[in-house]
Amino acid sequence: MTPLKLFPEPYAPTGNMGDGGFGRLLGAPRLDGLQLVLREAIQNSCDAAKRGVGPRILIRLRTLTPEQVAVLRDQVLAELPFIDSSAEALTAFLDSETPRVLEICDFGTTGLGGPTRADRIPARVERTDFIDFMRNVGTRRNTDLGGGTYGFGKASLYRTSRCSTILVDTLAHDPGPGAEARRLMGCHLGEAGERDEGDGFLSRYTGRHWWGVQGDDDEVGKVGEPETGDAAAVLSQALGAPPREDADATGTSILILDPDLRLDAGDQEAGDGGPVAADSADIGVHILERVLWNFWPRMMETTSADRRISLTVEIEGDTLETPRPEDCPPLDLFARAMNEVRAGKGREIRSYRPQTFLGRLAISRGLRAPRLPSFTGASLLPKRSSCIALMRPAEMVVYYMNGPALPDERTEWAGVFVTSEEKAVEEAFASSEPAAHDVWDPSALPKGPPRTWVKMALARLKEAANEVAAPGTASGGSEGSTGSVAAVAGMLGAFLAGVGTGGPTRGGGGGGGGGSSGRRRVSQPVFERLEMFEGERTALFTLTVSGRGPLTRLDLTPVISMDGGGVAAATLDVSSPPIVMEIDGDDGETYLVRPLVDIGDFEGGLTVRVSVPDDCAVGLRASLLPAEAR
Repeated sequence: MTPLKLFPEPYAPTGNMGDGGFGRLLGAPRLDGLQLVLREAIQNSCDAAKRGVGPRILIRLRTLTPEQVAVLRDQVLAELPFIDSSAEALTAFLDSETPRVLEICDFGTTGLGGPTRADRIPARVERTDFIDFMRNVGTRRNTDLGGGTYGFGKASLYRTSRCSTILVDTLAHDPGPGAEARRLMGCHLGEAGERDEGDGFLSRYTGRHWWGVQGDDDEVGKVGEPETGDAAAVLSQALGAPPREDADATGTSILILDPDLRLDAGDQEAGDGGPVAADSADIGVHILERVLWNFWPRMMETTSADRRISLTVEIEGDTLETPRPEDCPPLDLFARAMNEVRAGKGREIRSYRPQTFLGRLAISRGLRAPRLPSFTGASLLPKRSSCIALMRPAEMVVYYMNGPALPDERTEWAGVFVTSEEKAVEEAFASSEPAAHDVWDPSALPKGPPRTWVKMALARLKEAANEVAAPGTASGGSEGSTGSVAAVAGMLGAFLAGVGTGGPTRGGGGGGGGGSSGRRRVSQPVFERLEMFEGERTALFTLTVSGRGPLTRLDLTPVISMDGGGVAAATLDVSSPPIVMEIDGDDGETYLVRPLVDIGDFEGGLTVRVSVPDDCAVGLRASLLPAEAR
């Protein structure tokens, strides 16, 4: 194999971004370095997924063998940058006793095709993936409703490398007319510098360097092209990168040299994680956590095949088991809320000036379930969830908005908000994100509707988060009732998992059922909150009657928790059984409380208040019966 050549980037006559400017584009992200680089790389993989096929992602941390180090030293990094700080960092890695690399690879994606030089774009060529990733800085996204906005986030790849160097091995699905599909190239991001070229002038260089081959039309030898074809495949194999011979193996492998895996940077807002040493034996768990915490919507069983991520994490040859979000508390609550949003249910978030649908919110409540054994230490996942996952239609979490916890420490809640797919609205939220895509900041937008939309959505979501755990006080209650309400919240917990949003319970019990008569239906009652009402503890439930049909009656049956299930209160010997105290329609009408409630042809939402006896957990069942039922 012919060694690759080094191509330092000179300053153009009109100037360049140099002296580390590219590396500072991310600003000061709120996330730790590992989370940031995983978010950036996997987001790129999702945006590059082929139509009809979700990305397969492999993340590996491995120590290079002596043979692989020799290939890296003699064939790839045979020439080192002339700038001392860059050369010293690369030499330290090559001489290390444990030369490790972090690989982030995707398969079944488009790979990095298109032209390889940013200054020469063939006519009628639309895809410019290679130059957007390897050459350009700040290219606007070309993926409709994709996760990214601009290409600044790739700076995180270099930040993660102690020697600021990555190797990119790609097999493009559509490389372009006459172009090679297999490409391999190295890139280093260091300090700017200058040197005497012997012509009486000092030539200045930006600090970016590429390892590749000299192109046929590259007379001055200052640009460099990727190694291609069989030579690229052989070099990749010699470095131990995953093979790409299969038809569905198109995609990209990024090798981050000498990764810095300390997790002591940024603000882990919704979790309880702390610093983790670079040599931690649990680094695989932390990788899994960060992928799940940021991409669980794309890993759910109900995610469509063209969007679902298939993840494999391998640490020094050992493959870790990747749990389903539905089996990984508290992500199971988020998944349940996500299904509600996908089904068009939940709460619409709107801006009224101008009148605009901004997105949909769903909240799921449940008993605080035990975390998986591997996630019980210094975990990024919150020990008790009380937040809303905010995302755009790409369904990749931007960040989590914290809210107050439920009154009883044995319970928790999770929310999901997904913005509207309407182009102007989605672009408003996308444009409010910084380079790291880790927050929505309305102040980043100029005055106008987009800024108003983002600002109003955040305000309404904050209100919704505060409402989740607010016990409230109904007429007749006392200011000192909060303690008793909080005390009984735990007893209701057995039902919260089942009635929060209508999904399966975490513990397999509880919750009301739904019936129908003809084309009319009643939804499963949803527990909203506890309140004091006329001096009594009560639980508020909401339900919806939908459809047109014959006149019907509504059967409301309070139930008491028995070993995680619900038993009708009337069948038990209870001194003060729970009873329905009040039924209000969203049309302002209050219905007469009786065993069978005559609702006629009513269609809409109902709020039902049920008394909560001492030492009981109550729920509510609802069904529709013909009007002649007694």
